[in-house]
Amino acid sequence: MFGRMNGKAGFLAVMAAVCCLMIGGTPARAAEDADTVAEAQLARFYDALSGKGDLGAVLGDAFQIMRTDGTRYDRAGYISRHPAYTSYRLSDVKASLAGDVLTVSYFAAVNGQVEDTARATAGDPRLAVFVRAGGEWKLQSIANLGLGIAANPKPDAEKAVEAWVGAVMSGDLARIKGVLAPEFQIIRDDGSAYDAEGYLKSNLPKFEGEPSIQGLVATGFGDYLVARYTIDVGKQKGTGVRLTVFRKSGNAWLVVAHANLGGRVH
Repeated sequence: MFGRMNGKAGFLAVMAAVCCLMIGGTPARAAEDADTVAEAQLARFYDALSGKGDLGAVLGDAFQIMRTDGTRYDRAGYISRHPAYTSYRLSDVKASLAGDVLTVSYFAAVNGQVEDTARATAGDPRLAVFVRAGGEWKLQSIANLGLGIAANPKPDAEKAVEAWVGAVMSGDLARIKGVLAPEFQIIRDDGSAYDAEGYLKSNLPKFEGEPSIQGLVATGFGDYLVARYTIDVGKQKGTGVRLTVFRKSGNAWLVVAHANLGGRVH
């Protein structure tokens, strides 16, 4: 009796394995839930960015990332310049699993440093692709589909404003052009306005001495900064009120728009 039961159980186990192979899988893979696998692999990635794991062990050899500003890195470039998060939260994970390819869309709320800038996001959309090789999942690509509020934009804004005012004060057209975004516009309190080309051809302001920048208030979202401040431009012209919008390009902040609200300089 004992022998017959073992034989029957063995026969059923063999038949189950054969059926599983006939539908193109294995017992382990057939039981996989795409969302559960995705959550585990995303956690490995974000833990590594938070200093709790080895990023190199997560990324595949063909890895690429593209951000909303067009910045792209391959595996080596990203490892050398990856974000450093102090905390993260993932939500609304939706995954599709086909063989050894796992695609995941999700939202990521993070706090930390990205490209040397402090960032705090409420939950921005992301798209990632993992590929399994040798039984291990590797992240091969990720697309950043959203940006977040800058946690502490003032230090960057101070540098950006100083670079902008310093370039104009120098009178060097090449230096001024170097801080202007292609889409740049300026408007002054007298109604005169220029694009980048027109501004460089206009009568640029002359400073009596090095201006003093005061009362800077900055906000930032993604790769944009908005700064309002006052600038002391000398006894004759007094204090002027300014509003400047910057866009990050590489390691530089370019002037996108500038409003001169009093004291007619730059």
